[in-house]
Amino acid sequence: MRKFIRTPEEKRALVGGLVLLTLGLGILLGYERCSEQAREETTLVASHEAFLALEKQVSEAAPTSAPSPAAETFPFDPNHADSLTLLRLGLKPWQIGNMMKYRRRGGLWRSPDDFRRLYGLSEEDFQRLRPYLRIRPADAAARSQSPAYKAHEYPRESRYPQAEKYAEGTQIPLNASDTTALKHIPGIGSYKASRIVRYRERLGGFVSLSQLDEIEDLPPGIARWFQMDPVPPTQLRINHATFKQLVRHPYLSYEQTRAIVTHVRKYGPFRHLRELLTYDVFTETDIQRLAPYLSFK
Repeated sequence: MRKFIRTPEEKRALVGGLVLLTLGLGILLGYERCSEQAREETTLVASHEAFLALEKQVSEAAPTSAPSPAAETFPFDPNHADSLTLLRLGLKPWQIGNMMKYRRRGGLWRSPDDFRRLYGLSEEDFQRLRPYLRIRPADAAARSQSPAYKAHEYPRESRYPQAEKYAEGTQIPLNASDTTALKHIPGIGSYKASRIVRYRERLGGFVSLSQLDEIEDLPPGIARWFQMDPVPPTQLRINHATFKQLVRHPYLSYEQTRAIVTHVRKYGPFRHLRELLTYDVFTETDIQRLAPYLSFK
C-alpha cells in the first residue's frame, strides 16, 4: 500500500490542517447559534416594546404636554390585565407601574372595593372603574387559603394614610400652601399636589387663581379651594438670566428665549417690556402673561 505521509513535515502539515478545519467549523456553528439567539432576543424586544416604553415613562416620571388618549371603560381584572389594557382604561403610567410591582410581590386585589387602595387613584377614577372590575373566584378566596399573601398586603393604609379632606367652603392660600395642605383638598393626592407645587416654583408664584387651569388633570372647580395671598412673584432679570433659567419658565418658549438672549448679546439690555414685541415670536398675550415675572433692572 502506498503511503501518503512520507515525512514528519507532511504529518505536521496534515495535523495542522485538521486543527484549522475543526476551528473553522466551531466558529461557524457558534456564529449560527449567536445569530439565532439574537433573532430570538429581537423578537422578544419587539413583542414587549409597548410595555418597555411604558416602564420608561414611569421611571422618568416626567409629565408631558401631549394630550392623553381618551379613557375607555370595559370589564377588566386588575390581577391579570396587562399594562396596555390598563393604559386604555385611563390609568397613569406611574399608577400602572405601582400595580405591576404590587403583583410581582404576590399581591392580589380580592374584591372590587380592594382596588380603591391603589396608591394615587382618586375617588372619582375609582367610582368610574368600579362597575367594570372583575375578580376571579380563586383570587377572591386567596385570603384564607394562602397566608403568605397577607405579608404582601398593599401598604397604603399603613404607609400612606389617606389625608382627611377639607369641608366645603374651606380656602387655603395658593402660594403659601405646601403639599401636605394641598392633599387635604378633595380629589388631590400626592401626585397632583406635587404638580401644583412644581408649576408654582417654575412660574415664580401664582398671580391669579385662573393659572390653575394651566395644570393638567386637576379636578374641575379646583380654584374654589384657594384664595390669593399677597405674595409678590419671583421675577427673572431678563438682561442677566441665563438661557437655561429663562427657558424653564412656563411662559417662555425656546424661540422666545433665543430671541431674548441674542438681543442682549448683540444690542444690549432690554429697557421695557413692550420692546419684546419687536420680535415676531412675541404676541400681546405673551406680554400680558409675562409682565409680573420679568424685571428689567
